Amino acid sequence: MIPALILYLLKRFRKSNNTNKIKVNLKKVALKIKSVFLLPAILCTLAFSNVNEDKSLTYNVLKNDSVIGTIIINKEGYGDSIVYNLKSNIQAKFLFKFKVKGREKAVFKKGVLVYSSVYRTLNNKTKVNHEIVFKEGKYNVNINNLIKRNLITLYYNEPTNVKTVFCDNLKKMVKVQPIGNGRYRVDFENGKYNIFHYKSGKCIKVEAVSRLFNVIIIPA
Repeated sequence: MIPALILYLLKRFRKSNNTNKIKVNLKKVALKIKSVFLLPAILCTLAFSNVNEDKSLTYNVLKNDSVIGTIIINKEGYGDSIVYNLKSNIQAKFLFKFKVKGREKAVFKKGVLVYSSVYRTLNNKTKVNHEIVFKEGKYNVNINNLIKRNLITLYYNEPTNVKTVFCDNLKKMVKVQPIGNGRYRVDFENGKYNIFHYKSGKCIKVEAVSRLFNVIIIPA
């Protein structure tokens, strides 16, 4: 682009025998070339000054070493806010055939959960559909303290020195217990619990345990 612009302008200069006009045109060339280089530099500066965090994770859900589903999580940053979106799709057979689909969303503003939603279906029938909203200094659920971590965040950051996280599905805080070797146990209800495994701060495996059904979740 730049060489073509210079050649075009030089051809115009050759048609003029006036030295002053040539000098004036040369100055115009310099200004045009400067503007061509300066504009991308400005755009790049603006782009990097407003870089938003964008990270996607994909996990496979395994039962007896066979993949029965996937979990996809997107993390995006917008200024002082971080938005997590989770989609899950699981199909398996245990006593009966079932298909579970889910969507979750969590919005953190300045490190505090301000919105959360959970929607899940079992064999195309809605089983869970609710929202948690932080408004006028309080949540629309029985939570007194500010929520700074929920289950989705455990897929991105090791819960070092974290004692509790918010379980969006149960709409309550649950305990996080370190059990050694980069593993953390999170207990829910009715004997259900997850064990998150970390290596160098990254989640490398999740054991989802219940009384009837256990699965392993690993990065795809």
